[in-house]
Amino acid sequence: MEAFYAEATGLVSVERSQFGLWEQDEFAEDGSWMDLPLCNETPGVTLTDGAIKVRSAIHDHYAAVTLEITERPVSPEGLRLIARTPYKSLTGRTEAWTLFSGPTGLTLDFEGASRNFMLNVFWGNSLELGDQEKTELLHGVEQFRFAFEPAAG
Repeated sequence: MEAFYAEATGLVSVERSQFGLWEQDEFAEDGSWMDLPLCNETPGVTLTDGAIKVRSAIHDHYAAVTLEITERPVSPEGLRLIARTPYKSLTGRTEAWTLFSGPTGLTLDFEGASRNFMLNVFWGNSLELGDQEKTELLHGVEQFRFAFEPAAG
């Protein structure tokens, strides 16, 4: 059984095939997640320190999104790994954002300021998931799981 420091789950509006995770205020002078290019791969992610842009496989819908911190690598059943990459948190907190509506209220506190992580991004859709997972996607057809592992050292 995995031990989580924190977990947040909710539905996120995917607008024009995208949403993001963002640590800064949308009016900050140092840019936003919307400034990141949209990944060419579907689904896929583009990231920089403090921001992640997600390209969905579907244009407009609600996706089930889970943000979590875990002590060790996870391998969620029914989901496939689409990215494993280093990630640097700038503020110690990230929130899901939509293209037009802004922050969604789905927030994960990393319990500390600037930290380095190994980020695993998992994805699945209702056509590939089993019956149990399908019931969790009542309002959407995609599921994203962002698993942040504290980096060694």
